[in-house]
Amino acid sequence: MPILKLWLVLLLSVSFLTVSLACGNSSGTFARTGQSSTVATISLQEALASGKPTLAEFGSNSCIPCKQMKPILAELAILYKGKLNIVIIEVYEETKLTQQYGIMAIPTQIVFDKNGKELGRHIGFWAKEDIISTLKKIGVE
Repeated sequence: MPILKLWLVLLLSVSFLTVSLACGNSSGTFARTGQSSTVATISLQEALASGKPTLAEFGSNSCIPCKQMKPILAELAILYKGKLNIVIIEVYEETKLTQQYGIMAIPTQIVFDKNGKELGRHIGFWAKEDIISTLKKIGVE
């Protein structure tokens, strides 16, 4: 049993490190808005005006599916570096933005094209493979 606990601690540490490294990416492709952090951020408005497609997730630090999405979004930020903006919006801190986009449940992911036009939404946990499939459909390889 102690080996299992050690393995779990190691796994959680690696997951945290992965997310921390991705969030520290200074390229502006992975950002968290509405959070007090030393992480370099890009607003949703800046992401939509960048000329690159954007994946925005509206969520909360207290939401279990939102927490499950963060490592996936961090992996995607690495995989699509320079090709896709990924922005995480804290709904309880960015209430105006949340209302502007009509968010009724979290997590909600919105995919925007390179011109900032909304192409689609997904509500709830979204598997990495399904996100990649959606991104391929809009030409993000």
